[in-house]
Amino acid sequence: MEKINVLDFERSVIAEYTSDIEFLKFLEKNGKKELNLDYSKVELKELEDEDLDTLGEETVLDYLEEVASITLTNEIEGEDFVVQNLPVVASIAFNYLREGVAYLDVVQEGTMGLIKGIEAYKGEIHGDFDNYKNYWIVREMVLFIESKINDIKNEFKSFFKDKRENFGKTKEEESDKSEVYLTEEDLLPNLEAIDKREKLMEKTMDFFALKNRLSKRQIDVLNYYFGFGVDRRYSTFEIEEKLGLNKGDGEVIFEQALLILSTMEGKMFL
Repeated sequence: MEKINVLDFERSVIAEYTSDIEFLKFLEKNGKKELNLDYSKVELKELEDEDLDTLGEETVLDYLEEVASITLTNEIEGEDFVVQNLPVVASIAFNYLREGVAYLDVVQEGTMGLIKGIEAYKGEIHGDFDNYKNYWIVREMVLFIESKINDIKNEFKSFFKDKRENFGKTKEEESDKSEVYLTEEDLLPNLEAIDKREKLMEKTMDFFALKNRLSKRQIDVLNYYFGFGVDRRYSTFEIEEKLGLNKGDGEVIFEQALLILSTMEGKMFL
């Protein structure tokens, strides 16, 4: 079967397929090709303990446990069909936990993509549904992250514009105190520094420049632990054997990954 690599598909989504109509045309031609969910070429770095200083929320673990408890059956329809495919959404979302986005938001967008895929699916045109739904799930996650990046980028642009326009000016406050926008003590001491920081922002805040907050090893541990894409749920001891980890590492990696998943949004550094 002819394949489309997911990383190439991401670029196509952002460049050409933001419209549902155009995306449906793409799927009529390519829907039967396998979407190869290979993220091995993405540079993934495990965060250090000092990076994990943001408070988490228990709702992520609750959600994953609920999804992991879904019993898969062959004869399903309607709402149940969406529910049966939630583990796939949860698993794919591990690969789209980019800096600046929250895991459950990514899952929500992927679920909307799943629903769209179910509604648009035509077997004779699109082939295997298990492959077809991945196109929709990935596409919605990519578009969500791209939109989020653009929103944050616009906030930064407004900030730099304000700093540039008010460089060196003093703003009188009601308390008779004054706020100096930029002086020698500031991190942006001159207009050149402002321009340089803005260019760095433009370069850094790009979908393909953002790092995923989970490493491949963390993603593998999560998938085995919750039973996503494998035959059953595995204990941390079994995961250590499967992945060739040292004794005790499985639990540590799982806890770190869960903490990363549970932070509301990742930090964005310039």
